[in-house]
Amino acid sequence: MSFNFLDECHFMKRFAILLKAKTIGWSFIFALLLSLFSPLAVANDRQQTLVLIGGALTTCSSMSEKNCLADSVPKGKKTNLYQFSKTAIKQIERNWPSDNQHNKVQTIRALNQLASVQSASISKRDLLWLWRDFNDEQLSGLSDQEYHFVIDMLEQPVTDKQEKRVKETVAVASNIEPASNEIVNFIAASTKVKTTTPHLLAITASSRDPYEAADFYEGLLTLDGITSEWLPLTPALAKAVAKNRCDLLAQFREQEMAVFNREHIYPDRIQAEHALCEKGAEHLVAIIEASTGVMFNGGDQSLTRQVLFDEQGHPYLWTTALQNRPVLIGTSAGTALQSGGRNSQGAVPMISNGTSLSALRFGAYGTDAPSERIANANGASLNQDSLTYQALGGLGSFNYGVLDTHFSERNRTARLATLLKATNQTHGFGIDETTALVVITSPSSQLMTVVGKHGVVHLTQRTDQSVGYSYWPAGAVIMPTATGFALSQRSIDNALSPIAIPALPSVRFNDLLTEGKLRSLTQAMCLTAANAAQGQQNEFLIDLKATPETAYHRLNSGKFGCAIEKLTVEFSSPTSR
Repeated sequence: MSFNFLDECHFMKRFAILLKAKTIGWSFIFALLLSLFSPLAVANDRQQTLVLIGGALTTCSSMSEKNCLADSVPKGKKTNLYQFSKTAIKQIERNWPSDNQHNKVQTIRALNQLASVQSASISKRDLLWLWRDFNDEQLSGLSDQEYHFVIDMLEQPVTDKQEKRVKETVAVASNIEPASNEIVNFIAASTKVKTTTPHLLAITASSRDPYEAADFYEGLLTLDGITSEWLPLTPALAKAVAKNRCDLLAQFREQEMAVFNREHIYPDRIQAEHALCEKGAEHLVAIIEASTGVMFNGGDQSLTRQVLFDEQGHPYLWTTALQNRPVLIGTSAGTALQSGGRNSQGAVPMISNGTSLSALRFGAYGTDAPSERIANANGASLNQDSLTYQALGGLGSFNYGVLDTHFSERNRTARLATLLKATNQTHGFGIDETTALVVITSPSSQLMTVVGKHGVVHLTQRTDQSVGYSYWPAGAVIMPTATGFALSQRSIDNALSPIAIPALPSVRFNDLLTEGKLRSLTQAMCLTAANAAQGQQNEFLIDLKATPETAYHRLNSGKFGCAIEKLTVEFSSPTSR
């Protein structure tokens, strides 16, 4: 389907605004603009921009000094504070959240002894080190509910001399990482394409404590010419609104979120949540529909799914409004959440946990993600490394395949490949850290591009043991084809000349699924135009082979700037060889 005149005018207008904003490189915008007018466009009934960030959006804030330029740290809250206070210990003893009296007695004993050696307020990191040094077995023996209860009750409010809460503040202009600025600026420009007065909402439900994360995301989205606010759409609020029981919000926080004592730490956020609850579902929908876009934070995508669907899996009244925002932004868990809906292969799942090695050994489980703290908490066959997924998916704004994040850095190629096989999905998209996959859709066209520091891996299911592997570096423009996705001709035509470097040695590369080594090896194959390479991870062999369809293009001069199309990656174990 080709562009008509109105489509062309529409896209010209959108990208003229991007150019005027001077938020990204002129050559990048030029390539993107020219590649729009392609006969390979796919029809879609939405006009929407997705900015899908792979996590690690390195951002300067008062709580993240290491991410700031020298002498540019903003004033504000520096850290969360905790104290082994007598008052808190008494409250813990009085309100113990479980029937496990042994854990209660042992915890109170430990806290009293810790209070005798540490009376001042300290960070959570220091608190946990002290407790582990004192009795690591006792701390590890707490259930998730007990552990979060104790930590939350020990937290102290951070206030100024007037007893006003001190907020974390964000200074995007002082980011030490230029790629983060590029992504944030792209978000800003995308919203300004939609309206002259953009307004963004931040949903922080992926955090166990969404109130703690509110300051950061609200500040991150407060950009030049853009207003933003935190939307108190938490699992507790979703349930309270659905049941018309705002009087039970505190109870729902404890039951649904394992969050305690937040009215003492973030009173303004708790008040905002209660006020929104009292106004009901229709008012919540109206707020969402009045916004230009929504950002979903990082953390645990399973938690945010709870604000989209009820316990029976039915969407809430506001879920469709969220799906249809002109701009949707996700980072880490907030990106994984976008997977869902249906395509020609069926329901698109949402990945929720797991490592590549565990996926290769044990496969995928269509169940809730296991506890991060307690092995086998969700069943004897699961542990912290188990690959799990939600078969019915997440928000469903992205139905082309399964999304994964922190991809090359956390060596997730095998886990995504395993999930594609388990769910009969053809396409998987793995987004590297400090990188965004941008999807721009209109009623008559669709394209993708990559913004940021590294790249995006595109996997296609081939056989039980192999996948097609493509790598799209920053600046790549990707178009849909009759069989999937491919680099645009404009990206290929603008590729840099090959560079002369020594051929790859004929050796087996060990520990290939650690420390981003698979990405490094595939980049080396790209730069040397290699036909094959082999690696190993524990008992698994990993064979990388070029086929007649494989192509290499050096799109930029960065460390991971070489685009790869349709390399074959095969995983095999001793039993399958």
